Amino acid sequence: MVVSSEGRTVNVLVKSDLVEIGSILRIKEFYGIVASMRYQEDEKIGSKQKLIAEVQIFGKLSGRKIKKVKKPVEPYEDVFLAEKNELESILSYDDRISIGTVYGTRARAYLNANEYDRHFAILASTGSGKSYTAANIIKELSLLGLPIIVVDTHGEYQKIFSALSKKNPLNIEIYTVKYKRQGCNQIKIPVSNLEPSDFHHFTFFSEPQESAIAMLIEHLGNTDYVLQDMIKGCDKLDINIIHEGTIQALKRKLITLERVFKEVFDKFGTDVSKLVSPGKITIIDASLAPQGVRRSVISYLARELLELRINKMNEIGTNAIDYPLLFVVEEAHNYCGSDLNHSCKNQIQRIASEGRKFGIGLCVISQKPSRIDEDILSQCNTGIYMHITNPRDKEHIRKSFESINDTIISDLDRLDVGECIIAGAMLDIPFLMCTVDYIEVEKERKSKFNFKIPEKAKIGKSEYF
Repeated sequence: MVVSSEGRTVNVLVKSDLVEIGSILRIKEFYGIVASMRYQEDEKIGSKQKLIAEVQIFGKLSGRKIKKVKKPVEPYEDVFLAEKNELESILSYDDRISIGTVYGTRARAYLNANEYDRHFAILASTGSGKSYTAANIIKELSLLGLPIIVVDTHGEYQKIFSALSKKNPLNIEIYTVKYKRQGCNQIKIPVSNLEPSDFHHFTFFSEPQESAIAMLIEHLGNTDYVLQDMIKGCDKLDINIIHEGTIQALKRKLITLERVFKEVFDKFGTDVSKLVSPGKITIIDASLAPQGVRRSVISYLARELLELRINKMNEIGTNAIDYPLLFVVEEAHNYCGSDLNHSCKNQIQRIASEGRKFGIGLCVISQKPSRIDEDILSQCNTGIYMHITNPRDKEHIRKSFESINDTIISDLDRLDVGECIIAGAMLDIPFLMCTVDYIEVEKERKSKFNFKIPEKAKIGKSEYF
């Protein structure tokens, strides 16, 4: 029963054990979601210590559309749990995806697939199920035909998508970074894509050496140069400007880079347009590559994806990407951290701010939201939040997302593995609690403590292992 009503907030006397935070309720033709619950003493309702739910009314259902409410709900009306068919009507969209069920029900939790290009973030503590959540979203969007590129930092998505392919065959192509693997392609990046500040992510360069690199790049201009060209260019540097010892040290380090990273760099780089085709999921497995290489790969991919889509939309040149796409970045705090000085952050910022105009959606995934650049997070118009306890992470989320409120923030540490709260552009309601579909991935079960302790053998007066 409705106890009181003001604006879009309704206090409801709860009599059913099925009602929990996140439950969707019906009051006449109005629908609302339980935002919080408390016990309250109030003589007006006939007894002390009754359970009261604070419900946020989000609209009334008219056909398949939710219409905004412009007046409060009348008090003392009866309140019911929304049924499965009602929930699925409320969450119905022309192009929709589903990653699980509405919490506490069997109704599918649908999201508006058309809002993928307004960007979204999946934020959760380690072990909360964010990779499975991401994989379900990627699978659903892929089945609608959207091309998707996933930067896989831990090398886990191949197994997850193989499990998902048992029910719905998926078109998956895998590229490795730095190391070859049988049956996989290898992604290469052009040296000419690197900015002077990027080089110190591969090995240490002093400030004078970085200045010399900047001079080398300026001298080589817009040509498609390789490391060997930079090495030869060292001999042409003016010793009156750059100390000869600095030049020789730089030359030795560039020779080392060429040897160590010969499987990373080439003259032109991988043709990124070939990674994108309808319904295709391209996994960039960077799990065995050093951090500097990963960042450079992401920088190259992000830049090329945006430039090739700009070419297509403006009909510039012949090299272009014909289809809109989704770019997924795992462990995003390593690539667009607020304190990071690398071109990869700048390129991700470009996609976050300009991508939608050219049909590129961005998905950032992280267990450390407080380390992600606030401007990039604020461009993500949908947030998918799982179990988070760190106060700094919660506060960073609060500042970065307009759709988040104190109720959602306070509930993040109560979520179990596989549960999430979704808020933002992919929904027509304030937020939704969802139980994510479980993915059956075979795991090798073995003890972490399977150590073989050396045995001593005594021979004569000596002991040997």
